[in-house]
Formats: sequence, C-alpha cells, structure tokens
Amino acid sequence: MKRFVTAVLCLCVAIAASAGTPSSVQFSGLVRSNDGMPTRFDLDVPTGQQVTLIMGDGTRLELAASGRRGHARTPMAQLVSAKGKVLHTATFTKHGVAVVSLDYVVCGKRVMYVSPAPSTMPSCHAG
Repeated sequence: MKRFVTAVLCLCVAIAASAGTPSSVQFSGLVRSNDGMPTRFDLDVPTGQQVTLIMGDGTRLELAASGRRGHARTPMAQLVSAKGKVLHTATFTKHGVAVVSLDYVVCGKRVMYVSPAPSTMPSCHAG
C-alpha cells in the first residue's frame, strides 16, 4: 500500500510541476534590416526545442521554447549577427507563456526590439 501511495504522490507532483507549462510556444513577428523587406515568421516551437531562422544577410533569429532561467523553463529569442555577435536576447518570464509576438529592426549598428509586436513596424528613418 505504501508503494501505491508513493507512486500516486510522485505522479501528482509531476503533473503539478508540468501544469501551466505549454507543450509548445507560438512565435510570430518579423525581422527587418535597414528598412529592407521584412522576414515574417509564425512558428510553433515544441517545448524543449529551438528553431533558427537565417535571414538573407546572414543574421540569425534563434527561437527557443525552453530557455533556462534558474530552474524555470522560459521561452527566449535571440538575434545574432552574420559574424556571430549576439545583438539582442529576450527572455519571456511570464509563467506558462504559450504565445510570443516580437519584431526586430536592425538599423546599421542599432537594434530595435518590440514585444508584443506593434501593428505598425518602426522604421530606421523614423525621427
């Protein structure tokens, strides 16, 4: 009987620990360099997986459905230059986040990041 109770207790703890953790994260938005044509994305990334989008200029957008922040699993996005320099990292710390929208605009050496994604995209020439 003790084994049964222990097994049920372990199962309940495992279910409680995974409650509120989505099975995937929906990433949507766009990346644009120097007011060129934007690269739009809308991806469903399973928890524990990572997807890398490579833009025409070699810039990479890495989307992970479970970055690490302490012991909590949190989605993250990272923009990396063609030379491998990390331009920006965003970690989405709200527990149980399942949908993330974000936009990146690269203007020379300046990076603009907006989340949630706005209805109107910022421009490098906006002043």
